[in-house]
Amino acid sequence: MAPTIQKKPKAPKPYHHGDLKTALVDAGVEILRGKGPEALSLREVARRVGVSQAAPYRHFKDRRELIAAIAERGFSRMGDAMRRAMTGAGGRPGLRGVARAYVRFGLKNPAEYRVMFGPEVALTDDLPALRETGRSVLGFVAEGIAGLQKAGLVGPGDPWLMAAATWAMLHGLVMLSLDGQAASVASEDALVEEATRMMMFGMAPR
Repeated sequence: MAPTIQKKPKAPKPYHHGDLKTALVDAGVEILRGKGPEALSLREVARRVGVSQAAPYRHFKDRRELIAAIAERGFSRMGDAMRRAMTGAGGRPGLRGVARAYVRFGLKNPAEYRVMFGPEVALTDDLPALRETGRSVLGFVAEGIAGLQKAGLVGPGDPWLMAAATWAMLHGLVMLSLDGQAASVASEDALVEEATRMMMFGMAPR
């Protein structure tokens, strides 16, 4: 009797997307830009990527975790833009460039910007990656202010508190512009210039 030949089990096929998480976040950004946050869901990103409805749950517990990943990417991109603005320009001109880069990022990426500061990810205690990425952007500004203080170009104060106040002012400018509330006052460039002038005046040594 011929011996029974055992067939080798088929090796699992490699996942054809390679990086599913990145693909899902990419799809999420496309949905935000095209249809708004109301259309964003794990089911919809799965459909866009071409995977099963269960596949996104390998990386995201729910819609909020997907939004957190999109927001994290947004903060990372915004931080990169701000750092590039500082390159080759130190002192006050460098900080002014950082402020401009912040505002321009928000105006050019309104869908991501609204999600970054939206209510679903306002509390980040359970979202450590998002918390650290957002804090790194604020820390970059605080470090710049501290450097200006050492050079005698900025008055005394807590650099982190001053950075947070600066962030609040610039965020207000972005949101007013995105909502069409600032258009009747002045151009975006003029408003950015005035905001940065006021920011630097408020930080001037006394």
